[in-house]
Amino acid sequence: MSASRSLFFWGSVLVLLGLCFALKAAGVIQNVWEYFWPLFLLLAGGWLVTVALLPARATVEGEERVVLNLQGARQANLTVEYGAGQMHISGGAPADALLTANGSSLHVSSRLEGERLTAKVECAPTFVPFLGPESGVWRFRLNNEVPLHLTVESGASQLTLDLSELQVTYLKLEAGASHVTLTAPARVANALLEIEAGAASLNVQIPQGVAARVRLDQAIASFTIDQQRFPLLHPNLYQSVDYDHAPYRVELNIEAGVSAVNVA
Repeated sequence: MSASRSLFFWGSVLVLLGLCFALKAAGVIQNVWEYFWPLFLLLAGGWLVTVALLPARATVEGEERVVLNLQGARQANLTVEYGAGQMHISGGAPADALLTANGSSLHVSSRLEGERLTAKVECAPTFVPFLGPESGVWRFRLNNEVPLHLTVESGASQLTLDLSELQVTYLKLEAGASHVTLTAPARVANALLEIEAGAASLNVQIPQGVAARVRLDQAIASFTIDQQRFPLLHPNLYQSVDYDHAPYRVELNIEAGVSAVNVA
């Protein structure tokens, strides 16, 4: 988060606290904290809504960048965890890196076992002043060529997953109260995408030239799919006509609660 936004937030907190003490000195209220905490929650909630509605900046000059080297691995497992905020994951990392990410408030751990690199990234919320990235959005770029098992665990968030350039053979996505836009891999022979979503809006794009088998949980509240590309095969199961012989295939399993799901 930018320094100006952070200063504005904490400045507002101090003004609010000062106002409560002034009202106490004037005899209007008796207990400062009895009034401060409800007002603080209102301010914090309004701040979250405002940050969510503000357009995110693509880059910030001078923003720190984290690079996780591939260490010679030929395949990788990556887990990304974050509780709240905005995140964008796509391809474009350097050839010798598993990932690059903006910002410094990341906890990264990794271990190399043979030719497989296993890594975990834990992110601070993007809306908390001084913790999230300056641009307001976590932006991850992953290696385009290394076969990858990717797990993403998110809470209240806005998440964009563009896997079209990546060699993601397996995706596990767990999303809470989220808005998720997912683009499936475009050049993977067999990709398995498993999605568990709570109160979420989920939009899945299957690239042209990729066949898909889409299996749905019966609890999904609202569902739309392009049946010209993915006709109904069985109840809650849709499949491309050429799925069995297609060079690039995606198997998509969706379990969702109070969600709106679109597949195209």
